[in-house]
Amino acid sequence: MFIIPIGTKATLALKPAVTIGLIAVNAIVFALTLVAAGPDESKLFDVQREICAEQLTLFLLEHPENIPYGGTVEAAVFDVRRAGDWRELEKALWTAIAAAGADPADYETFGGELTERTDLDFVNRDDGSSAAFRAWEARRAEQQRILDTHVNFALGLVPGRMHRVHTFLTHQFVHGGLMHLLGNMLFLWVVGCLLEDSWGRAPFLAFYLGGGALAGLAHCLQDTSATIPLIGASGAIAAAMGAFTVRHFMTRIRFFYFVIFFFRPLWGTFFLPACVFLPFWFAQQIVMRSIAEAVGGTGVAYLAHIAGYFVGVVTALAFKATGVEENVLAPRVRDRRIREGVAKDPRFERACSLMQHHRIQQARTLFDRLLEASPDDPGLLQDVAAVYRQEGLMEEYGGLVSRALRGLLVAGRNEEASILALDVASIPENPGVNPQYLMRAGHWLAGENRFGEASDVFRAVILAKSSPQVTAKASITLARLLGGPMGYPLDARRVLDEALDLDLDEEWRARIGELRTSIERGSMAELPV
Repeated sequence: MFIIPIGTKATLALKPAVTIGLIAVNAIVFALTLVAAGPDESKLFDVQREICAEQLTLFLLEHPENIPYGGTVEAAVFDVRRAGDWRELEKALWTAIAAAGADPADYETFGGELTERTDLDFVNRDDGSSAAFRAWEARRAEQQRILDTHVNFALGLVPGRMHRVHTFLTHQFVHGGLMHLLGNMLFLWVVGCLLEDSWGRAPFLAFYLGGGALAGLAHCLQDTSATIPLIGASGAIAAAMGAFTVRHFMTRIRFFYFVIFFFRPLWGTFFLPACVFLPFWFAQQIVMRSIAEAVGGTGVAYLAHIAGYFVGVVTALAFKATGVEENVLAPRVRDRRIREGVAKDPRFERACSLMQHHRIQQARTLFDRLLEASPDDPGLLQDVAAVYRQEGLMEEYGGLVSRALRGLLVAGRNEEASILALDVASIPENPGVNPQYLMRAGHWLAGENRFGEASDVFRAVILAKSSPQVTAKASITLARLLGGPMGYPLDARRVLDEALDLDLDEEWRARIGELRTSIERGSMAELPV
């Protein structure tokens, strides 16, 4: 049976770019370190196997009464020396110790005692212990050389080497295995997205990295002489979980479960509020740390989890109590949402309210201020234009739509420009939109083989009657569509006949006549437009 969190029942306003970026960086670093650590892992195992063999030899020579089965030391360490992987090595070592009638704790203690001894302690002994000790020392030195260049030690946070300040950050992106990585990234996804959406990208990133660094510091301070590196993002993620508990207290977290019930697999999802699950997780870490201390450690940095969660809770409470969230973070998040087009500026809503109460001049003044602040924002231009259209202010509408079309076309956002052009084409009266921009949108639609929509835009240009030349150009383009891919030659000739009534020079009339003749003959030769 297993239960894992997979998301939250909440809607995000903005794409969680930082959370996605952190997950991507962690995945990339894992892939790179996996390749880099491959040869070192093999060397480390070989060296560790020899260290264990020599230490077991010394242990048995120190306690000859404990040599297993009354045999020789060499026979006792034979299985240790031929172990092919870490699992076989551990099994062979503890089997030999158990067969010797010794306590594993005595073997571990003996290893600590050896580090305090020198070769002089064995030089007068003729049982081979002096050679075994020298071999043990040499293997230990070789192991340290490998560890000094191993990626986990180079990037991991070692309590005894806290002067390497960069490792307070780098250790957060190194993981010991695929399941370690997947578990951390899953929790980061669950709590990181919504927290980033609430606080903003830069503040969330700073909090995440700072929380991870403080969690690492707490881990180091419990034993500043330890040489085992701390790796993984769990401290930073625990900080995010703590902040999530405060900031999104009642947000429902979605869980996936899988269980075998009477040989039948059952799976599905259910929800729990953050105020239930996350404090329970925190309490679980406290209990697990107590158990780990009682049994002598498990390799899991429970104190980093506990400290990280505490940092997150305190930070979120401090943000609320000091007004940082309300007065600093919230306005920045709101402004970004406005810039991204997922929220409206409060001044826009105020101007709309003024317009509804027929206070048109005040509304226009407020709209003008908004447009001065963001003169090239196509979304804002369209929103204000829509309000003017609704109130019948078509001259203002046409000017704003022209600006919006120009911005969209320059930015290459042709699909959006074509939608806006089609909306203009649906207006019966001439709204005064720049026909050149409508023509460009119409040509793009024609290039996408959306001939019906393109013809609607060109008809709107013709009906606008902005100038004889522009109208003639739109008529020729429309006629080519009707007489060519759309298959309506009669409509094409009618459009061209109407164009001949315009006040045009002989060159334009000749071009229209040439196209008309081509349509009548059924041959749509490539003619200049």
